[in-house]
Amino acid sequence: MSIRAENLSYIYNEGTVMETYAIRDVSFEIGDGTFVGLIGHTGSGKSTLIQHLNGLLKPSRGTVYFNGEDIFAEGYNMKALRGHVGLVFQYPEYQLFEEDVLTDVMFGPKNLGCSDDVAKERAIRALTQCGVDEGRFDRSPFELSGGYKRRVAIAGVIAMEPDVLILDEPTAGLDPHGRDEILGMISRLHKERKMTVILVSHSMDDVAEHADKIMVLNHGELLFYDTPREVFKHAAELESYGLSAPEITYLAADLNAAGISVDPSMSTIEEAKEEILKALGR
Repeated sequence: MSIRAENLSYIYNEGTVMETYAIRDVSFEIGDGTFVGLIGHTGSGKSTLIQHLNGLLKPSRGTVYFNGEDIFAEGYNMKALRGHVGLVFQYPEYQLFEEDVLTDVMFGPKNLGCSDDVAKERAIRALTQCGVDEGRFDRSPFELSGGYKRRVAIAGVIAMEPDVLILDEPTAGLDPHGRDEILGMISRLHKERKMTVILVSHSMDDVAEHADKIMVLNHGELLFYDTPREVFKHAAELESYGLSAPEITYLAADLNAAGISVDPSMSTIEEAKEEILKALGR
């Protein structure tokens, strides 16, 4: 399942003195099973961009292709698309509304036309994959902790069995433990289901750790779309755009400055471990 954006632009207040580009002439392709990290400063256009990928926003210019088909062509089946491309908004727990957890997670599959039995089967499987135990199925989602609310909300999208999962800052507002649990869960889902994942994040360390490729937006324009190692080679340029590199990238610079030769493009703890052991001759 591939997604391709071609010369995508979205303009607020087009044709007025208040005209503003949210995204401008953005083109890229995301291959099947890829884990993409999407980063950029606040207001860079990240949320606007991802809402085009399942048709929630229609572009002012350009288009989006899903498996080679223009999703904005007349007669295109948007409902079917949203079964394939699932979008988890920031603070998704605010969208919980049913009286119990299981019923809430069943809503998406039922909306796609699944029977009650099939929807229940999908919901149980999704909740289990998201680390929600059976003892919580009949509880009100509003009684759960913040971390579990987030899990249930993500399970509601997973239960629709999308091929592409897009998450807008899924760890926002969580403590470090909760953040690590959610990211670990997303990484497992990516590997087990071989689904394409697009993760919007402000954390350079998180995208370096989990993403195959990183997309960098600045004032609506696509600056980089490459592997973490290649993107974070441009640490100084990223800083000029109000971003940063992972802590490990700065550690690499400090080690090289101290005369300990390591790969300056390392960006994860595992890479740092290997490079430091190699530098020490072990």
